[in-house]
Amino acid sequence: MAKTVMIVLIGLMGSGKTTVGKALAKKLNLDFQDSDDAVEKTAKSSVREIFANQGEAVFRKLESQALADICSRSSAVVLAVAGGAIVAEDNRELLRKSAQCIVWLDAPTPTLVLRTGRGKHRPLLDGDPVGSLNKMRQDREPLYQQLATHHLVTQSLSVKAVVEQIISACQLYDVDEATKK
Repeated sequence: MAKTVMIVLIGLMGSGKTTVGKALAKKLNLDFQDSDDAVEKTAKSSVREIFANQGEAVFRKLESQALADICSRSSAVVLAVAGGAIVAEDNRELLRKSAQCIVWLDAPTPTLVLRTGRGKHRPLLDGDPVGSLNKMRQDREPLYQQLATHHLVTQSLSVKAVVEQIISACQLYDVDEATKK
């Protein structure tokens, strides 16, 4: 599989993947994809509805299909990957093969709780958001470390600063030229 310019953002929910991804894509004049949005478009249902009506296993299958579809395209893209997608080894391998750069966006749990409280409701945070995020962190951090080519803590940084750090870390200065080839 040839590597098109694909910048993948991974991390726990609330780490800034979608917000930063949109800003990065705009700055680099690339398409932006969010794996949750791709699942919702295919399923014609929200993530919450899929979890409630069909369960997490069905959601994860749809998520893997969405990632495979996005990674098979030849167009350059910034991809925000849902936090739990990396749990499946097949998804990690697909991202490794497809991405030019994989950036793990990270923030302390209290910051994630504040950020997720402002956005769309997330079914995996029902009940005890702090406990749920801490458990996810414990389970997923080793996978993020294994997969990421770069690790950025976003807590005290502006979106613009995170975008600039990604451009620098991934050496994306000439991405416009690369997408024209």
